[in-house]
Amino acid sequence: MRILIVGDSFSANALGWPSMIGHDIVIKAQNGVGEYKIFKQLENVEEYDKVLVCHTSPWRLHTKFHPIHDANIERPNCDFLLSDVEYHAKNNKEMKLVYSYMKKYMDLEYQKFIYNCIVDKLLEIDNAINFTFHNKEDTKEILINFYDIWQNNKGNINHMNIKGNELVAEEIKKLLQC
Repeated sequence: MRILIVGDSFSANALGWPSMIGHDIVIKAQNGVGEYKIFKQLENVEEYDKVLVCHTSPWRLHTKFHPIHDANIERPNCDFLLSDVEYHAKNNKEMKLVYSYMKKYMDLEYQKFIYNCIVDKLLEIDNAINFTFHNKEDTKEILINFYDIWQNNKGNINHMNIKGNELVAEEIKKLLQC
């Protein structure tokens, strides 16, 4: 079976659960990307038997340029995430401005609406399995959620240890059999 994997950093590292599902995989997932960039990863979907869509947090703010991560080869298309912005605002003038904007002006209702519009488009893909690792309250429209696996198995491969990656791989294998 030929499988395309799109999404955020929970699915970007081929050494984790993607290498454990036992199929021909192509990974377009990237660290730190928001839902719009995940949508843009979907090219030539019809070439694949299945598409695994790993959704991100609705609280990622799209940007064309990230002043901290733009030169990082592991995060060249990174979007703004409030907790990350807050951390980097301590030592970076540009990130202080971004943090001020996000805290004072970002409309959370709008952000969630745009996120849900993109999620709805991704849920329409016939051969896709949609899942997330993010807070269940924020991502309740995505029925498959590996948040608990992540929280109980934190590590440095797709944010999980080996056991966490194995648990996710087993769940994905079951879903691929359906």
